[in-house]
Amino acid sequence: MGRATSQSSGNQHSDRSPGGTTMSVEIEQLTAADWEEGLAFLNGVFGDDKEEFNFATLLPSIYQPTDEFMACNHAVRENGQIRAVVGLFPMDWQVGDNLLKVGGIGGVSTHLSVRGKGYMKLLMEHCVKLMKAEGYDLSWLGGQRQRYGYFGYEKCGQQLSVSMNSTNLRHVFGERQGLSFEPLVAEDRSRIDTAQQLHDALLVHCRRGGNDLFPRFLASWHHQPYAALDEDGTMVGYLVADASGGSVLELVARDASMEVEVARSWVQSRQEEGVRFDIGPTRYELLRRLSAIGEGGGANSSGNWQIYDWARTVGALLQVRCVGGALADGDILLGIEGYGSLHVQVCTNEVVCEKVAESAPVTWDAFTAMRVFFGPLPAAAVADVPQTLGPLLAWCPLPLAWPRQDGV
Repeated sequence: MGRATSQSSGNQHSDRSPGGTTMSVEIEQLTAADWEEGLAFLNGVFGDDKEEFNFATLLPSIYQPTDEFMACNHAVRENGQIRAVVGLFPMDWQVGDNLLKVGGIGGVSTHLSVRGKGYMKLLMEHCVKLMKAEGYDLSWLGGQRQRYGYFGYEKCGQQLSVSMNSTNLRHVFGERQGLSFEPLVAEDRSRIDTAQQLHDALLVHCRRGGNDLFPRFLASWHHQPYAALDEDGTMVGYLVADASGGSVLELVARDASMEVEVARSWVQSRQEEGVRFDIGPTRYELLRRLSAIGEGGGANSSGNWQIYDWARTVGALLQVRCVGGALADGDILLGIEGYGSLHVQVCTNEVVCEKVAESAPVTWDAFTAMRVFFGPLPAAAVADVPQTLGPLLAWCPLPLAWPRQDGV
């Protein structure tokens, strides 16, 4: 969730008031006791005369009235009232055999009465500093590119999609019965467990907690999860769709063949209306099969990203990239401003990625490096890649993506 305007950590910062005097601004972490005030503030800032916001129902995965969840919200008060908030939500991201620590930034909000006082800047800088100090590997947020570029974020990564309609189905599959769908509700623990097992078996996925938390992710953004059932009523997969059913944000089944069947059956159930399927870039087999059937496809950036540990992040993504097909052998040494020298080597699909003290012959700023490594455009469309970095033209873009249902 991007920016909107309308237990204390004890962090104090100097701020200059419009009159020129210096005042001390304290940043605090909210608690369960701040639930009603905090949600009322966020809802009021993000809502307007045409639309009411309710973060408790919009993002139940991260907004709950407990100390643990509320502490993710860093706030500034004036005269005892909350006047600015930035949410920093820690997430564990399973990338093949590697577990990366991701900081999701959301709920960035400032009350209209304090615009110009620099509270959003103060809170964003505080959260970035905190992530660096606490060993986060990378951070994600959604929002306007230049606004968050001031804090080190760049729009990059890959969000892939395939569109499919009934005409595609008729020519490829002919007429045949499809699977049936029923709403996947939190109270049906057996089906929720099945869905979570399928989700957690993915090569790349965000760890969503136990079966009490998992359904909240499926329902985020007011989306609707459905169980896919075969003719015997056995659950063989699930999907998450928007309110219209025309966009499927998550689709998982027991194997790629069944996932195609789930997609086909969903499109078939909508008769003449087409469907867009958002598919993560590491869903290699599903992408190959659906892209060979669908009417078209697309590739966009997956959000605004900031990389703190380049070696761990690039190394993990290169390793899962190998699963999708053989990588060209190569060896590069690249300098990244604000980080140092990154050495990357691929030999017969074995990856070495490490930070080294050696000076690199070429140095890029972090923004260029992010767009080269992670796309969505080819590396040659981002920078004039020298021969010493030639392997990047074959390796990139790496599959950096963030599913909508894990968004904050």
